[in-house]
Amino acid sequence: MAYKMEPGLVIHTNDYDEVDSEIVFKAPDGENAFEIVSAYFTPGTRTQKIQNTMMQMVMDSMRANLWDVVQRVLGKPYQLRGNRPETGFDVGGLIQYIYNNIYGVSFSNDVKKQLASVQHLPLNEAMPGDLLFWGTPDLISNAGVYLGGGRYLTVDLMGGIVMIQTVSKTWEPDFVGSLR
Repeated sequence: MAYKMEPGLVIHTNDYDEVDSEIVFKAPDGENAFEIVSAYFTPGTRTQKIQNTMMQMVMDSMRANLWDVVQRVLGKPYQLRGNRPETGFDVGGLIQYIYNNIYGVSFSNDVKKQLASVQHLPLNEAMPGDLLFWGTPDLISNAGVYLGGGRYLTVDLMGGIVMIQTVSKTWEPDFVGSLR
């Protein structure tokens, strides 16, 4: 049994090298959102595990262009309610821009709504592309996109630009969220 991924397609083959499960999808492209075009899973005892693995492969393929998007926004200025590289970003607009461009979801620019729309998980399970939030659900003081290796992308208000920072042991995020 094996998994195979091609652009827009993930398949699983059985012991006889026959396709027994398949997901056809459209990756996000500009304003066009991610879309699952079709999915088929042969009923069986491992169906849920196969489906989860295949969806994780799809998410990982989209997450792969995270660094391309990071390069587009790095060093851009702080701008209240900003959500475009041309004008600058606030933290909610930065997260919105990254999620809309990587996952093709229609993500709010309100950090409270962003926190409410992701699955919460422990910091040690964070993967590149996950969200980090500091504060409480009612008063979020900072947020960013986890890049891996203890680093995250955020809008630094003191420096006035989008930059990469390190998660500090003394100032760890209060919430971690994912679309997984």
